[in-house]
Amino acid sequence: MKLVIEDDRGTRSVVPFTGEEVTLGRAAEGVTWRLTDRNVSRRHARFTRVSGAVFVEDLGSLTGTWLNGERLSGRRRVRPGDLVEIGDYDLVVAPEGLEAAGPGTPPPLPAVSIIEEVEPLDATRGPAPGPAPAPAVAPAAPATARAVRLRLVLVLGAAALAAGLLAGLLLARLAR
Repeated sequence: MKLVIEDDRGTRSVVPFTGEEVTLGRAAEGVTWRLTDRNVSRRHARFTRVSGAVFVEDLGSLTGTWLNGERLSGRRRVRPGDLVEIGDYDLVVAPEGLEAAGPGTPPPLPAVSIIEEVEPLDATRGPAPGPAPAPAVAPAAPATARAVRLRLVLVLGAAALAAGLLAGLLLARLAR
């Protein structure tokens, strides 16, 4: 497991769980990872790993530690995908298998194949003028209309899910 930390400028850092505890705060000493903004306490919050589960607790900070929009009181379990907020920092717990290229790099998006051909919505109009773009992924076999529609539904569903998650995160930030 690891922590992915994003500041208010969008810079991301990855903090691996090398032990059973990760302490975050503004202090230069006595913390595992330093968060330098003034709205973070010297020893702000602690993440602990117990039998594979990750927990977070506030260490008496002035501004609080928030889990999915609720201010923490006591120790709470954090699941992958939960949003932890400390000052202007957003943190998520990610499984170790999820690779990131380094600080400032967003995690990779899930692989989605490009739909090679789609029937036009209005059959009387025909295809759009101009050269057709080359497919990003060559099809292994000719796609049936049913397979094309299924892939279209999957791609649109994934896009709607991503848009919903983004809207939820933005609303949570605005509600603060």
